[in-house]
Formats: sequence, C-alpha cells, structure tokens
Amino acid sequence: MTTSAPERITVELTLYATYRESVGQKSLTRDLPADATLADLLADLADEYPDLDGRLTDEGDLRPQVAVLRNGSERADLDTRLEDGDELSVTSPVHGG
Repeated sequence: MTTSAPERITVELTLYATYRESVGQKSLTRDLPADATLADLLADLADEYPDLDGRLTDEGDLRPQVAVLRNGSERADLDTRLEDGDELSVTSPVHGG
C-alpha cells in the first residue's frame, strides 16, 4: 500500500505589529495547494487584505522590513515550500543598538 502526498495543506500564520492591524486578527489558518510556497501564501494574503499589498514583498523579494519564521526558528524565503502543519510568524526584524 502506498501513501500519496496530500493535495492540500493547512498552515497557521501569526501576524505581529502593523501586519496584525492590517488583517484585524493575530492569527489565520490557511488551506493551500500541496505545492504552495511562501510567495503563494503572501500573494493570497495581499489579495484578501489590500492593506498588505506591497508591504510584504517587492519585485519578487521579501521586503527588508519583513521577517518570516517557519516553525519558530527557520527563516523562510519566498521560495520556501510550505508543508502541512507549518506555523509561520510574520514580523519586523528587531535591530539592537
């Protein structure tokens, strides 16, 4: 018996600071195609929440003021392939001084 890969995945997205204000809630659950990337997820969010449009990505890259962590520690890039059960956090990097 073989097991096939799921056709859909579910990811949890936690938003911080102004990103949370733009969507009106702290966390969102998203159902995505199994081959979805972070770029796909962020594009869907920008379509649904116009206040995010242009604030997360710029010309195919994450904007410098955006940090996305995957499962609490791994920094995600736009080409990061998402997996079922991933927990993503979107925030602004903290700079000390």
